[in-house]
Amino acid sequence: MYYKLSAEQENQLLNEPETGMGYQLIEASKGSSYEKKRFIVLNTIAVIEINGTEATYVRSIINEGINSFKAKADFVVLNSIVVLNEIHLSGNSVSEPTMGKQKGAMDNPIENPDGIEMFVRLSAFEDDKRVDKINNQLLAGSFTTTMDDYLTCKKTNYNPIERYALPNNDTIKFAFYIQPKQVDTLQRGVVQPANNKRGGGEEVYFKNGTSAGTYKGQILY
Repeated sequence: MYYKLSAEQENQLLNEPETGMGYQLIEASKGSSYEKKRFIVLNTIAVIEINGTEATYVRSIINEGINSFKAKADFVVLNSIVVLNEIHLSGNSVSEPTMGKQKGAMDNPIENPDGIEMFVRLSAFEDDKRVDKINNQLLAGSFTTTMDDYLTCKKTNYNPIERYALPNNDTIKFAFYIQPKQVDTLQRGVVQPANNKRGGGEEVYFKNGTSAGTYKGQILY
């Protein structure tokens, strides 16, 4: 089953880190229930209960579009929300040699960008909530990949869904360009296996987001 969140809870999740580029895996109780369940949250808007049928609902939301989804989805209230990181995903992953040898971005040292390098965020949604188009910046707790890895993915026709271990099985539609300033901070790593995808692509985590004016535009993937 899938649901939508109130604006208040959307903002709550926007203030929490992502699990991977474009999605959050969370544990929460639903409504008046005290039972903890797992959900995939897409773009901080669409909530899909993980019960074996989630792939169907993810595909439906992406193919129909977020506005169509919001028009027909019921609201849900989530309580005691905990966002899970890559470490918690090991039980929902495929085996891959890179696991344990190359770390995810969150587990690597913090560094400063050079102010020149460009990073790319991929999304199935044109209105990516993690990209603040008013202040032209990336929100805190967001992932991207590197421009080099993005271009390699395109040139070799490597499936970005597989390379970045995304929860959907459909086409990535948009690429958002981010050029952080030298005062910003980031962490680099390798996408760990998750969502039954191999991972292995380069990932970059912006714990504190990026400065105003660092979002440079979007193109079709």
